[in-house]
Amino acid sequence: MLSVKNISKTFDRKPVLKNISFTQEVGETIVFMGRNGVGKTTLFRIIAGLMTCDKGSILFNGNDLLYSEPFNRKKLFYIGHAPGMYYAFSALENIKFAMSLRGVNYNDSLIDDVLSQFGLIEQRHKPIGIYSAGMLQRLKISIAHLLDWDLLLIDEPFSGLDSSGENIVNEKIFDWKKKNKTIAMILHDKNQAKIFADRILNISSGVIENS
Repeated sequence: MLSVKNISKTFDRKPVLKNISFTQEVGETIVFMGRNGVGKTTLFRIIAGLMTCDKGSILFNGNDLLYSEPFNRKKLFYIGHAPGMYYAFSALENIKFAMSLRGVNYNDSLIDDVLSQFGLIEQRHKPIGIYSAGMLQRLKISIAHLLDWDLLLIDEPFSGLDSSGENIVNEKIFDWKKKNKTIAMILHDKNQAKIFADRILNISSGVIENS
């Protein structure tokens, strides 16, 4: 599924990632942990193709992600800190746009059903620029629910959520795991990590610590 080898990244001559290597199997959930600034988000952004690395290789479904066409990332979906959507668009418009980019067929009733599940049905026609951080997080997860992906990268999935939102996202992650979906997450809560993870990788000083 995913093979990351010797990924290194430097910012202003300061090494952030140092020869990071790991593999991930189909259906496996890996949780990445570590203090702020150790390179977790940088690693995810490199895998997602949003940032370059200094050296290393990444294979996803047998394809080289660093030196191949963007098409090879079609079955990889990244949810980061930024919304990654158009603020002037409504939730409905953003969802339809995301689905059309990936060639996924949609119908309004299916989208409405998902937005209802995530508590966003009443705000579906409003521009997301007025959404709270928690509402934006729910919207990002709802898009992930509607898309067809082989690997999901989620950076702090519970960020900005109230207890109701946390319950919704909890349920969705467990649902994906039951369906043998492959997930990589960044979490800071050890108890959450133990609940979701098949394996926990701790990053410290730019390297993966030996467990």
